[in-house]
Amino acid sequence: MMIEEVLFYTVKLKELHYFYGETLGMRVSSIDASDGFFTVQAGITKMIFKQWNDTFEAESKGIEPFYHFAWMIPRNQFQEAKQWAASRVTLSTDGERDEAYSHNWNSHSLYFEDPAGNIVELIAHHQEHNEQERAFSVANILQVCEIGLVSENVPTAVKELEKVGLVRWGEGSDTFSPVGDRRGLFIVVKKERIWFFSNQKAQIYPLEATIREIGKLQFKPDNSESSGYSVIHVSL
Repeated sequence: MMIEEVLFYTVKLKELHYFYGETLGMRVSSIDASDGFFTVQAGITKMIFKQWNDTFEAESKGIEPFYHFAWMIPRNQFQEAKQWAASRVTLSTDGERDEAYSHNWNSHSLYFEDPAGNIVELIAHHQEHNEQERAFSVANILQVCEIGLVSENVPTAVKELEKVGLVRWGEGSDTFSPVGDRRGLFIVVKKERIWFFSNQKAQIYPLEATIREIGKLQFKPDNSESSGYSVIHVSL
C-alpha cells in the first residue's frame, strides 16, 4: 500500500518545525498560523504535524502525543543513511546495538527520536528494487512506509483495517501485527507495548492517513470500541 499523506498531532509544533527543516534539512512548509500545522515532504508522502489541543477529550489535558513511523530508504544505502543520521541526531540503542537486522523482513533499520518523542525509523528493505547511486541525503528518503497504530485489541483492529480493503502482511500476534505490504504498513501493536529501540510504552492517539486506492482513514480514540479507537473511512 502507498501512504500518500499522514497527519500526527503534537504539542511541540515549533520544535518539530525546526528539527525537520533545520536539523534534518527536509522540505517543510511555513507554520499555518490560523490552523496550527506544517507539512514535511518525505519522498512521495506528505506528513502533517498539527497542534494538539485539549478539545479532543475532556481527559486529554496535559497529554503529549507521540507516534512511531518509518521512512523507506534505498536498499543499498543503509550504511550511508546511518552516517547521515548519526551526524545530525543521537541514534537510539538497544543494549550496545544502534541498528537492527530482521531476517523475516530482510531489512536493516535504525531509530531516533524527534523533540516530541516521535520514534523515527529509517528502514532499507533489501528485496525492494529501489537502488540509488547518488550520495545519501533527504532526497533519498522515498516514502513513509510504516505508521504505528496502537490498539487495546490487536486482532480486532486488524479486522477493522481488513474491512476497508487492507490485508495482513506476514505473521502477527495478539500484541503485534503488520497490515499492508513492504511499501506501506500499519504496525498494529497492543497498548502499553514497549516500542522497539525505545523505552516508551505505546499509547492511543488520533491520527489520519490517506492510502492510495483506499482513501482517507481517521483513527480516533473511542473507549466504547473494543479496539480502543474508531476507524472512519472518510473518502476514496
